[in-house]
Amino acid sequence: MLTLALCLILSGVSEADQTLSSTGAHLGNGQRLMQMERFQEAAEEFQRALAESPALSEARQQLAICRFELRQYSEARQLFQKMIESNESSTLATYYLGRLDLIEQDFDGAVRHFRALPGPEPFRDELYYLGVVYFKQAKFSEALNALSRAVADNPRDYRIQQFLARVYQKLGQTQKAEQAFAETQRLHDYYLQGTVAIAACRSLLSEGKSGEAWEKCRPLLETDDVDKLVGLGMVFGKSGQYEHAFEIWKRAVRLDPDSPEINYNLALTAYHLKNLPEASQSAAAAVQLRPDFFEANMLYGTILYLTAQDNEAIRVLTHAHELRPGDEEARKLLAHQLMLTSEVLVKSKDLRRAKELLEQADALMPNSEEIVARLAQVRAQLSRE
Repeated sequence: MLTLALCLILSGVSEADQTLSSTGAHLGNGQRLMQMERFQEAAEEFQRALAESPALSEARQQLAICRFELRQYSEARQLFQKMIESNESSTLATYYLGRLDLIEQDFDGAVRHFRALPGPEPFRDELYYLGVVYFKQAKFSEALNALSRAVADNPRDYRIQQFLARVYQKLGQTQKAEQAFAETQRLHDYYLQGTVAIAACRSLLSEGKSGEAWEKCRPLLETDDVDKLVGLGMVFGKSGQYEHAFEIWKRAVRLDPDSPEINYNLALTAYHLKNLPEASQSAAAAVQLRPDFFEANMLYGTILYLTAQDNEAIRVLTHAHELRPGDEEARKLLAHQLMLTSEVLVKSKDLRRAKELLEQADALMPNSEEIVARLAQVRAQLSRE
């Protein structure tokens, strides 16, 4: 009897150990899959771990994050709320509930959740998201305060600089806005290097495997993370995969229609595809959102030039030249547009206005024999009147 009892005890211990070992394996597999951003497979592993050990809080936390990343927001919210009710990683749950509120445009709820996080040090990047919420509420002073704290905590996050620039713009601080926009461009690479899925796309593209890259990366478009789309758009655009980049930027502009950079990148991609109506519309939006955006003004001015919208082209290209007087391309394009417009004016007998435009063109390109000759012809015609 004693021998039988010992066998039963040992058998029970063995089964418990096996269950524990199996649960640990599922948990470990799920964590590895999360690091690879394979969230659907990771979620399945965490579910298996919870089925074996329902009290395993770590598996529930990771499953909730996977649901969030998979845009299964209702399920994610339920899991995060359950975590708060059981006082289980409540800080993590509060952070993600704030993110969910922001996605669902419950801005008051998002502010409550982000401000409920314990300080004094930020938990994650909640200060960035708090700044975004305030921006969307048109509370620009509050947004500036939150984003200034965020950039002090993480100076390499380009997203913070991007929204800081937009806040400065709303507050009329144009010079600071342009400085922040410039910093945004410098910091983009940090984001691309830190994203596993985007890095995989870039690697395939660098090997010339464009079809395989698109097959792998297209599912990433199904996201509410506009920053991920920006990274993808940059990768495919820089590789000359303009049709794919166009699809990405279209998705991005739907998520953030007030971003001058996203509108500009959509316009530039459409321009490469010779889709001038789309390029014109998006470039115009970028310029309207950020009037001193030199590249956007140049692109929009070029499109206006190509589509013979002379007066508007002169206005936009003149502003581009004023933004960067030393830029040779801006100077040449404006001079050529002035010269072309002067020809139209000569035909309509408006010689004085034609002369004014040619004199402006001559000041921009004093060594142009063509401009000098045409100016001389117009002056001669005026002297005969």
